[in-house]
Amino acid sequence: MTDPETSAAPATEPVTQTEATPPADRDAPARTTPEATSVPPAESDVPAPEPTDDPLFEAMWTKVLSSWDEDKIHGAILEYSVTAEKLPDLAGRYRALKDDPAKGERAKKRLDAIVLAATSLMMSMKTPANTTIPLPITLSVGGIFLCAVAFAAYAMLHR
Repeated sequence: MTDPETSAAPATEPVTQTEATPPADRDAPARTTPEATSVPPAESDVPAPEPTDDPLFEAMWTKVLSSWDEDKIHGAILEYSVTAEKLPDLAGRYRALKDDPAKGERAKKRLDAIVLAATSLMMSMKTPANTTIPLPITLSVGGIFLCAVAFAAYAMLHR
């Protein structure tokens, strides 16, 4: 007697593992592994931010981390980040530290300072108001002037 599964498949195509898997297994939720159910990393295990291609920025960030309580260093890296257009990188580094129990409060304050710096930078790049006189007003004044000159010429010639 023949097996119904093997007789249903064509002789030229072998039955693959995915075809032999019953549909109930394919639709079942993914099985959890011990790695998937592990405890999330602690705040101290936060991965280090990606290094930038700017060695000065990296050196300044290292200095910020080593002297965390000095406002002068935080201000210096903020000023450098504004001029070197590294505000997103700096914000990402402070954001990674905002949940840290020792550095979180200052990191949140520095994030607020970064938002203010970015806002003022955007406002300084705002397109200034148009200072030229609009064309319709220029044409209207020109037309009135030409009418006045034409009237004055007509008055002088008919005396």
